[in-house]
Amino acid sequence: MDQHLRDLLASVLKTDPEASLDDEGRQAILYAMLGQHQSEQLEALWRFVGSITNEFKRSYLLHNLVAVTAKRPIEFALAERIARSIPATYWRFSALAEIANESLARGRQFATVNSRSGQEFRDRGFRLLREVEYGLSSIPEDDDDRSSLIYAAGHSLVRAGELDWAESLASTAKYCPENTEVLLSSAKQRTLRNQTPEAIQLAKTVAELAIKGPGDFTNRAFDLSAVAELVFTAGDKEEARKYLAEAARLASASQEANDIDGCKCLGEIAVAFAKQGDLEQARKTADSITQGARRDYALQQIAQLPAI
Repeated sequence: MDQHLRDLLASVLKTDPEASLDDEGRQAILYAMLGQHQSEQLEALWRFVGSITNEFKRSYLLHNLVAVTAKRPIEFALAERIARSIPATYWRFSALAEIANESLARGRQFATVNSRSGQEFRDRGFRLLREVEYGLSSIPEDDDDRSSLIYAAGHSLVRAGELDWAESLASTAKYCPENTEVLLSSAKQRTLRNQTPEAIQLAKTVAELAIKGPGDFTNRAFDLSAVAELVFTAGDKEEARKYLAEAARLASASQEANDIDGCKCLGEIAVAFAKQGDLEQARKTADSITQGARRDYALQQIAQLPAI
């Protein structure tokens, strides 16, 4: 073996490069090589990772390889082939969603330069997202993997302007933060399109889910705060403050449960009250923050806001 290659492998593996490789050694080589972007090297890495015996580790590392490969539009076909070789269901569909997201992003970049290429990228992205959506039926509804896929696919659709599709995909009868984030993102885009009634209806749907949902105080509080902002922007100040008050209640419960994000959420809600002109409630909310640094920061932000 060439001495330079031997030294390189030894530095990566931290062991004799001519020794038998276990899965950990193969993983180390993959991470060292992921910075390489030539097609033949990616193909070789694909075969190399395929030799890992542990199915979960093989799936996870193939997913990483897809993420790198999909950054190059010229390699979308290769990325798709690698994704389809992933044995674990979640990692396979997650990889396809990753390719779809990259393809749709390229479609937007090419839209004004080469409409034909842009449409080809969009077609690939939508085809893959339809496959991911169909594949959700094989994952139980209460499985976190399903939520993660909906989150990834839903945001890709929102960025691509497919709001109806995104909302249909994320539609849910019970509170799930991944779903509601997609719905709120779509609502914000509808506001930008001057589709205010549709945006507010969507926001209120999220509010109903967040208010009724059990547990998960922090995410529910963040969602209600986002709803309040949308409603306030639309002109319904009284309704907005009701949502903020409920958000503050949930954030306080989160803080009491020792969730560090509960303090962060309370700080944001305090500032939101101030932006809506309710300085008394803003200071009261900020004063309830138990972390001194966050409390002081919230009060500082409130003091710096212009009078409304």
